[in-house]
Amino acid sequence: MPVSRSAVWSVLADFPNIADWNGGVATSFATSEAVSGVGARRHCDLSPTGELEESVREWEPESRMVISIDSAKKLPLRSGLVTFLLDDDNGHSRTRIDYRYTTKWGVLGALLGPMLDGQLRKGFAGFLADLEAEAAKRA
Repeated sequence: MPVSRSAVWSVLADFPNIADWNGGVATSFATSEAVSGVGARRHCDLSPTGELEESVREWEPESRMVISIDSAKKLPLRSGLVTFLLDDDNGHSRTRIDYRYTTKWGVLGALLGPMLDGQLRKGFAGFLADLEAEAAKRA
């Protein structure tokens, strides 16, 4: 991304307010006293449908954040882990997202895996575009 790692981190670190900049999230709010760091939790209403309860598992400022998807409604996900990795690349941020998840619905959920992977890749591409735009505003 043609923005600094610090600017990208400032957006990710504003954990409860993801709906302010991510077009895939309709509303979001903190569900814990902590709004940043390990243990911070949030609720997200997704667009067009679905809900997530998420919590921060790992927090290494300007480097790494791991978010646990603790529960999902109206989605085939049972749980998941999303890792954000930020590296400095000559003043720009190289931002990577790794994800793992388990599905609901047994064999049917497992069969949906390839389709779900495609949807997640598309969603994360939009997420990264929104993240870059917001980081540029904050730079």
